[in-house]
Amino acid sequence: MIENYQDLPPKLYAGDIDECFEFLDARRATDSNSADYWHWRAVTHLRAQQFDKALDICFYLTRESDVFGYQIHCLADACSHLGLKETALTAIDYFGKKPTTPAIGAFLWRVYGWHYLGEDQRVLDLSADGVDEHSVYVLGHHQARSQMRLHGIEHAVAAMHRWWSSPEARRVLFPHLNLDGYWSGQRELPARITVKSIASGYGDLIQWVRYLGALEVMGVKVEYEDSRFRLVIPESEHEALAAAMRAAGFTRASTEGDMWTDPFALFTSLFPALGHMPLGRYIEPAEPDAADAILDTIWHRARGRRCVGIFWSSSESPDNFGHRSLCLPDLDALFDHSGDIYWVIMQRGFERKRWLDDPRSRNLNRFTTLESNTTFAQSIALLDRLDAFAGNDGSLAHIAGALGKRNHLLLNQVAEWRYERDPTVTKWYPATRLVRATELGGWRGLADNLGRLLNADAR
Repeated sequence: MIENYQDLPPKLYAGDIDECFEFLDARRATDSNSADYWHWRAVTHLRAQQFDKALDICFYLTRESDVFGYQIHCLADACSHLGLKETALTAIDYFGKKPTTPAIGAFLWRVYGWHYLGEDQRVLDLSADGVDEHSVYVLGHHQARSQMRLHGIEHAVAAMHRWWSSPEARRVLFPHLNLDGYWSGQRELPARITVKSIASGYGDLIQWVRYLGALEVMGVKVEYEDSRFRLVIPESEHEALAAAMRAAGFTRASTEGDMWTDPFALFTSLFPALGHMPLGRYIEPAEPDAADAILDTIWHRARGRRCVGIFWSSSESPDNFGHRSLCLPDLDALFDHSGDIYWVIMQRGFERKRWLDDPRSRNLNRFTTLESNTTFAQSIALLDRLDAFAGNDGSLAHIAGALGKRNHLLLNQVAEWRYERDPTVTKWYPATRLVRATELGGWRGLADNLGRLLNADAR
């Protein structure tokens, strides 16, 4: 039951949109003069993929409120999904020029909004003169991300480390953290290291856990807060990894000691020594038989057709998602004209509920929808044995890439910095093909392109 605004996020991530709207409707009479109320209403519309309604509220807040600024995230997300870049840029400019807008608010809207919308050079041209220390670091790591998106990761990973992963950055950006024993690239390696998630998602852990293999080669005992996969770096790579680590100045621990780190610190600390470390496969399911019963059912229904998993919307993620997610109608042509594929629907959250309301979900000759209680361990085991996977930028796509599975990663025209400049491939995952929208929010064209690529795979 939702009793206050703090109860909304888990309900939104679970896709319980109707319950969220019922709570907001009940609070409207008393809270409709509150910017906080309208912010949550906009976010709920965003999670329901009612992007126009979310935008209307964001514009209302931008016009009427002088104290609330977090609608920039919702506004940029919705505009990125809809392809309304100029509309978002106009709103950012308007907010910055309002006489009542605090200077720091205008500054942060430009940092966040311009970066979300792919205005990387404008982000790089921003100056941090006159802003507080926290905002200096916010600009610093966004400039690093924009630089990496423009020119490649190697051009700004050191800046990313300074402004995001260094002990000083963590002190400024996450003042609640206890930084005792924090490892962020110290050359004398600890005897043991534990990976914790500070500002990282599950996909970040999967992507950069590969670097733990290099630490293991150097004699470090590593632990990560996950027992659903096993790290397996091929022995043929060990000698080269150790040589690269030694060349970068890393040494084995001379004394016993425990330290901790997080996925981003692993990345920014070890990328200069190891680069993308593009292994074809570096994890295995910890429970390889966890999905046996599910697979038996899928294979029986598929009757020899290719079995392809799909996940298209990160509506259950705590991150913004509109700019990196498709809606079910975007996939209509793909589903209706791919008779040689048996689809395994791995979707969660609101879009899963939307799919279950669709008559196609009951066609077991074409589709199997995974149960909502399917575990991550089962998902990893399942992905390892499907013929291919197609998904938006989320944890399942990273799992498929780490397993070396044929994987089509669905990206908006403006995608995250980690996918750099190449429109079709990524050095992180040799078996992954990037499928980018040719224009911002061009999801239906992207789905058509995915269909052509899947057809080509069958030849």
